Amino acid sequence: MLENGDLIIRYLEQLGVEYVFGVPGGSIEPFYDALARSERRGGIRAITARHETGAAFMAEGYARATGKLGVCCSTAGPGATNLLTGVASAYADGIPILVISAQTALDRFGQGSLQETSCTGIHTLEMFAQCTRYNTLVSHPAQLPTKLLQAASHAMSNQPGPVHLAIPLDVMRHRVPDNAVDSAFKAFLNQEVAPSAHSVQSVLGYLKAAPKVTLVLGKGAGEASELLVKTAESQNWLMVTTPCGKGLVDSFHPLYRGVFGFAGHESASNALKESNADLVIAVGTALDEVSTCGWDPTTILSNRLIHVSSNPEHLSRSIMARLVVLGSPRLLFESLARELCIEPSSQIMPSNVHDSGLPSNISFDNPDQCFDRSGPIKGQTLMTYMSRICPQDTPVLMDTGNSFLWGIHYWNVRRPTQVQAEANLFHIGLGFAAMGWAIGTSVGMASANRNRPVLCFTGDGSCLMSGQELTTARQENLNILMMVLNDSSLGMVRHGQKLCGGEEVATQLPAVDFSMLARALGVESYRVESMGQLEDLDISEIMSRPGPCLIDVVVDECQVPPLGSRMKVLTSSKQTDQ
Repeated sequence: MLENGDLIIRYLEQLGVEYVFGVPGGSIEPFYDALARSERRGGIRAITARHETGAAFMAEGYARATGKLGVCCSTAGPGATNLLTGVASAYADGIPILVISAQTALDRFGQGSLQETSCTGIHTLEMFAQCTRYNTLVSHPAQLPTKLLQAASHAMSNQPGPVHLAIPLDVMRHRVPDNAVDSAFKAFLNQEVAPSAHSVQSVLGYLKAAPKVTLVLGKGAGEASELLVKTAESQNWLMVTTPCGKGLVDSFHPLYRGVFGFAGHESASNALKESNADLVIAVGTALDEVSTCGWDPTTILSNRLIHVSSNPEHLSRSIMARLVVLGSPRLLFESLARELCIEPSSQIMPSNVHDSGLPSNISFDNPDQCFDRSGPIKGQTLMTYMSRICPQDTPVLMDTGNSFLWGIHYWNVRRPTQVQAEANLFHIGLGFAAMGWAIGTSVGMASANRNRPVLCFTGDGSCLMSGQELTTARQENLNILMMVLNDSSLGMVRHGQKLCGGEEVATQLPAVDFSMLARALGVESYRVESMGQLEDLDISEIMSRPGPCLIDVVVDECQVPPLGSRMKVLTSSKQTDQ
């Protein structure tokens, strides 16, 4: 006989899942019993986070790295509520994760059980309702296979995101026959929607009348990124990316003009102006604040826009567009390629490299600062240097705060030929922008591919919140290089207060030596206070060996990160209130 916990694991194995990230506890114990049995037979196993939010971030990282369903779990009560920030982050960024939370036994609902989170207690099901694509209580053992199938299908749909199953203790313990596992378990996964023939012809008509086109690649363009780049090369279209799509195009591509939106480049904004683009084709982007430079009406958001996405929620924001196309970007551009007689080509366009070593087609703020080795380490210099010396196929994660501001603007992506076309090498959690996101997510990403290093940039504030997840990386012997930008402050908030004329308050942090903290956790570490000290480290060698490493980088607190578009939104709201 099996228990329902075993049944869940057998079904998850059919979906290719390898790990469940979580923290054990009383009400979830039957599921951990099943995980223990699974590990003994070489199946799915548990990876223990230090906090349930970290577990949800880890599940997100696993999903980002593999394209599979990420899975996290928690016990009842605070275990479930601790998951919420990580689940909300996955929801905001459209990442497919399955969240399993425990409930006390059904016959004890309403009786004040320890950590009760039923409809008569702290009602966690209602809490998850607004940050999940599917959310249900499994109130009878017979419901489990159907609800698990529905959950996986919603998570991996054209509107991907987290799904939640709340499972009471007695339902999880319920015993079922060994043959209860249905080998025909087929979730509705990764279904491509073909754009209509009318949409294809409409796009072609607009293209024939538009001599100048700029292509915008959002995160959802990943499946078609290689084809999109080839189309741009064939038609001599300019390309820009949103912040979340940044890693899909080589920064040195001669047609690439950089990132448009949050912490983006003036060259990208110029590429979208009417003088340079009769038509703007935005692919796989939600058209939110960060991808539209604070809803700038002179660039993407105009009647020159053709908006393409397989996610209908994205298209609901395109009320100003000339045309919206619901469907797979890959299928649409394959049809366009046939109509435009674009031949597949292995020819690689030459890189555009300035004498300084920066991409020559991208305009950087204060480019001289990219090579300033004097005094404390500059964020601009750090990103420029690390993006040059790290292995080109390294996934890099930028945490919320100054890390993702410096990274979006100054990290230069190289895409070697061996990288899968749809793989994004640059990751940010910009939808919900949770501090500490990159720490847990890097653990999940490194778990998915243990033969490749993962690079995580985080801040001292985020590290103080979530740095304990580094011990999970140590326990799992994961190859993660964590670089902590240490300015003894909540840097992004501090600079934002100054720029918008607010009170400078509540941003100072104590001086912390994170290298000593890492050593106390049993993790190899270094502290660098100058570029010379950083250059003395053999970064390639560090990233070539298993196990985590932390570098505490003392950064120049006076350097102002590229906050322009964010300040525009904040100050305009302030003026409206007045």
